[in-house]
Amino acid sequence: MEGIFILIILFIGFYILYIVIHSAVTKGINNSIVGKLLEGENRSADINEILAKYGKIDDSQKN
Repeated sequence: MEGIFILIILFIGFYILYIVIHSAVTKGINNSIVGKLLEGENRSADINEILAKYGKIDDSQKN
């Protein structure tokens, strides 16, 4: 009886962990600058243009 209770709690814990990781990937990584670059939404721009657009690079450091 205790074994079944432990398995149920373990299953619920893994399901919650799955939901957290899934939402982190879909909302966090896929919406980031790098995620959009890897998905191909910014194919015409290179990494320096993207960083300059979002203000993450100084004009003196551009190649």
